[in-house]
Amino acid sequence: MAAHSQERPETLTHPLSPRWLERPDGYRHFESAYFVGHGTETFDRCAEQLLHWEVKIRSGFDIEVNVDAVHVGSAGAVRRAAGAESTADGDARVDGVDSGLPPRVEPGQEPTIRVRLGPFRLPEPSRVIDVVDTEDRCGFTYGTKPGHPITGEESFILVRTADDRVFLVLRSVSRAGLGIWRLGEPFVRLAQIVYRRRYGRALRS
Repeated sequence: MAAHSQERPETLTHPLSPRWLERPDGYRHFESAYFVGHGTETFDRCAEQLLHWEVKIRSGFDIEVNVDAVHVGSAGAVRRAAGAESTADGDARVDGVDSGLPPRVEPGQEPTIRVRLGPFRLPEPSRVIDVVDTEDRCGFTYGTKPGHPITGEESFILVRTADDRVFLVLRSVSRAGLGIWRLGEPFVRLAQIVYRRRYGRALRS
């Protein structure tokens, strides 16, 4: 795995730091590590899944990436409004690339993350701030945009330790969203607890 440019963007959750020491004022902070498994094979498999949004999708979200109208559904299929091809067996292809996985997370992406609540899809506009991809640390950080139920930032970081254990580390800073979302803050905080538990299970075999 190759690391991105050394000039990294400013983040509040410091995804490259083994210890999160600098925590901003005015936010609720959260950090937890979830055991995933052992070994290089586990790390590589989970890194690929993580960098294709699988943690979010498996936890109850749809991901809509605003890149040439590519849409990722709950089953991980990729659809394009125009310009999509189909293979002989019916699988979609985008720009000649097999679309078995959602689009890879990239810095600057502005996905709309939609949480599935029964028949409803609640949009959570976001922007990917940073992507980490090194030999023993992999993941991404996104920040919220106006219209999101909270204001803040969240990091999903896959870590391989010196004894070859693999963990998914979650870090986030959050506070009440703008406008009407301030009234729903207690519900939003409860939802955060539920979805963090799902994230912790999402990459386990």
